[in-house]
Amino acid sequence: MTDPKGPIDFVPADHSRLGGGDIVISLTPAQSQALGAQAVDLAHWFHTALQTMAMLRTGLNSAGEPYIAGPHDWHTAISDLDHQLLPRLEGVRDAAIRSHTEGGGSVGNLATAMHVARSTAQHRRDVLRRSAPSTWETWATDGNQ
Repeated sequence: MTDPKGPIDFVPADHSRLGGGDIVISLTPAQSQALGAQAVDLAHWFHTALQTMAMLRTGLNSAGEPYIAGPHDWHTAISDLDHQLLPRLEGVRDAAIRSHTEGGGSVGNLATAMHVARSTAQHRRDVLRRSAPSTWETWATDGNQ
């Protein structure tokens, strides 16, 4: 185990629930209350992302068997990632950029944080300034959709 008091921990294989290692994400009481049951949904979708990456890299399913998928076998992975997780992550990102801007953050700081050119950061910030928060940006800040 790493730092048992840190917000993210890794439980090694010999102590993990499924024998491969557990990733533990801990929240403070206030964070847990703010996220509510949505934290469980997000955890499921993050798990789908990690499990899908592992299958793509190894060619093995969660039972350790060779996995040769047809076009219909990827439905859950694509749905969880494209329809569930990505829009929410984009909403969180947009809310963070909007908060950075409203808090007086500079374009230079934003560009550094985004690992992009200043012009790209300026464009992204301008697009957000000219528009109302999206459904998922609002969800990120108040939990409603």
